[in-house]
Amino acid sequence: MRRVLLALVASALILSAASGALVTSSATENDLVTTVPSRQIPKIPKSVYRIKTKDKVAFITIDDGVYKPENALAYVTANRLPITAFLSSWTIKDSKEYFNEFARWGSIQNHSATHASFGKKSTDLDHEICYVQKRFGKKYDWYPWMLRPPYGAAQDSRAVRRMGEKCGIEQIVMWDASVGYGKISYANSKLRPGSIVLMHFSPKLKRDLKLAVKKIRAAGLTPANLADYLPRESIVPEMLTVPVALRPPAR
Repeated sequence: MRRVLLALVASALILSAASGALVTSSATENDLVTTVPSRQIPKIPKSVYRIKTKDKVAFITIDDGVYKPENALAYVTANRLPITAFLSSWTIKDSKEYFNEFARWGSIQNHSATHASFGKKSTDLDHEICYVQKRFGKKYDWYPWMLRPPYGAAQDSRAVRRMGEKCGIEQIVMWDASVGYGKISYANSKLRPGSIVLMHFSPKLKRDLKLAVKKIRAAGLTPANLADYLPRESIVPEMLTVPVALRPPAR
């Protein structure tokens, strides 16, 4: 009988110890779970519509790249206009030299692979953003750090900013004025210092460029290079093999 009692006591002690170990282990695991940070907020700031500056400047940005009018290129070259070209990779084909010359006093940036809306669930953001980054660098020696979503869709969504950060995007750029079809429209009734003007590569691009420059100067402003006000923060390793003259500015 005594042996039975001792056995029961020993069993109870073993179970108690095991139970305690389980509780301790469970508590530790829960503590670890609660201390794991939630999904990080993307470091890319929310999209910029106008540069905050007292400088009397405005910025001409041109999207897509479907049309490549030579007279517009001649106008840009003759006037040494600083153009920020947001290009979609499918539009470029064999036009590297054209766009290099067009953005000679500006920069070439990312406008997606196929111009699909970033607001659609079916859109492959990795392809639309990161594929362009890789292709531009590998084939054209372009290393964008600014992104303009097609149609301006989902520009501040967590998914877009996270994907952009993953592959080298540092700024998402929108606009506060647009020029097209021989007309100008404003988000705030007029151009102001730091205004970003949206345009598109079109058959009538020269006409629209002349109008944009006319309106910018009439507002007491001067066309400036957006990359000087939104400079690259980091250096892409592949850039080190690119001739200095073709490297984007860095600080």
